[in-house]
Amino acid sequence: MADWNLKKVVVVDGDGEFDDGLARRLRDRGYEPMVIRRGAQAVKVVKDSKPGAVVLELALPDRDGRQILKEIKDDWDAKKVPVIIASGYLSRLDAQGRSQVEAVVSKPVDWDQLLDQIQRACTKKRD
Repeated sequence: MADWNLKKVVVVDGDGEFDDGLARRLRDRGYEPMVIRRGAQAVKVVKDSKPGAVVLELALPDRDGRQILKEIKDDWDAKKVPVIIASGYLSRLDAQGRSQVEAVVSKPVDWDQLLDQIQRACTKKRD
């Protein structure tokens, strides 16, 4: 995954109000949000789009966000993409899951805090 698009942020969340709010704030800051409301295509989208970061909800309509995180981190190409968990279900994330993510933000989110975490993730060095 050599050709990173550090301005692209993949948002995997089934809550349209959250997605729309985050996408608008990201665009206002010069990012290119890509919203996915179902988890089924999340790993493929991350591999194909080579984003600067992923914002992932743990409770999705069709898949468990923990499984998506595992699939991203188990994939040779996608594992270097920083993942930020933004969820109201943080108790579902165990210590191993927490060790694999860049940041954990509780919903309802503090938008400034989340956007700061996204900016940090997008500028993180990828080995």
